Amino acid sequence: MSRGPGRVLAGRFLQFWLIQLCAQVGAKVALLFLPLLAIRGYGVSPAVLGFLNALQYFPVLAVALLFGAAFDRWNRRTCFVAAYLGNSAALLLVPLYGDGRHRVLLLVGVCTAMGCLVAFADMCAQTVPPDLVPADQLVAANGRLEFVYSLCLVGAPGAAGLLYDRFGSGPGLTVVSALCCAAGVLSLGLRLSRRAGPEPGARPRVWAATVSGMRFLLRHPVLRVTTVQAGLFNFLEQAVMTVYLLLAVRLWGLSPGSVGMTITVGGAGTVLGAVVAAGRGGRMSAVRALVLGMGLASLTPMLLVFAGGSRPILITMASATFMIYGFGLTLYNVHAVSLRQMLTPPERLGSVSAAYRFLAFGPIGLGALLGGWAGGFLGLRASLTVFVALLAVAFAVFAVSALRLRATIAAVLPEGRGTGPDGVANDSAEPVRTSPANPS
Repeated sequence: MSRGPGRVLAGRFLQFWLIQLCAQVGAKVALLFLPLLAIRGYGVSPAVLGFLNALQYFPVLAVALLFGAAFDRWNRRTCFVAAYLGNSAALLLVPLYGDGRHRVLLLVGVCTAMGCLVAFADMCAQTVPPDLVPADQLVAANGRLEFVYSLCLVGAPGAAGLLYDRFGSGPGLTVVSALCCAAGVLSLGLRLSRRAGPEPGARPRVWAATVSGMRFLLRHPVLRVTTVQAGLFNFLEQAVMTVYLLLAVRLWGLSPGSVGMTITVGGAGTVLGAVVAAGRGGRMSAVRALVLGMGLASLTPMLLVFAGGSRPILITMASATFMIYGFGLTLYNVHAVSLRQMLTPPERLGSVSAAYRFLAFGPIGLGALLGGWAGGFLGLRASLTVFVALLAVAFAVFAVSALRLRATIAAVLPEGRGTGPDGVANDSAEPVRTSPANPS
């Protein structure tokens, strides 16, 4: 007899859940802490900030392409230990050597190393739950992991700002490093089954499965639309977020704690969106949920363009923007992930998921670069206006395409089939997130 959903957090899965809690909190706090340090502590230019942000996301391209099919053969416990302890060591380099002449170069190296290691560990983590729980508990287990990711979305940005305000860069990064170290130490005791390697004499091609998954995504009419929209949205959204950090600190005069708090409210919107998707949103037609969710996520950032007034008003407007944005994007994600799972043959889910990460998350780094360059070349307000307008245009094209495919989508994901019994999409949502959220 299988255990009830409430008993999932036990045994080896509880240990893995705690590892992910420490690792995700540490990684997501560092994701905002390092740019805040670059702005407030080092006074970097907009272009350099965009470059630093990009370095935290570009590695997903190489990791997804090169290692998408490798974790079936490798010792995953060793992968976790190396990645998490590597993150811890990289973060400690900043307080130890971050006051010298080459401190910006050091930050470049740390951001690059963390980008590689976080992408590596997150992709490895997607292969673990089926080894720890029976098949009928997989949705409940993924729901518990999704709680960790949502918790990071809600708490990590605010925690990053508060750590910087309260302790400064050195002690703050030491705390984050300790969390990553705890994840690595806990991983030492994680027992995972070894998987069968390639046949003797076979030449492994770890990238071939990912390339095959790309072809599958881009040839299927429904998955092509959702994948292209996810890539465009992530590209433009990261450009907006890079400009927003500079705008909020330098023009609005907000403290790092206040900036982090506005983004944290966006994380609360993702939690609310998950609750609605499990309730009324789960009974909504898939096309309506996709269009409504992406519309809220793409159009709401216009409020940032028109924000003005005193600091309390600016904080309120930014917080409201990110809350509505997070709500809409979560509603979209639940149905988009379910569509991808139902349209993909079970034997190809791994390669298609790796391909999706490459196509949808790869553009995030380019968006960060573009946002930093545009902020310095066009000015912060002008560049924010341009990127927000492009988000609206991309949404309009997506809405028309989705409505044209209404019959096809309805046949695959009819009303009420958006989520599993816990209100979680019947797939393991990707844990890589930027700012409040990204299309899964």
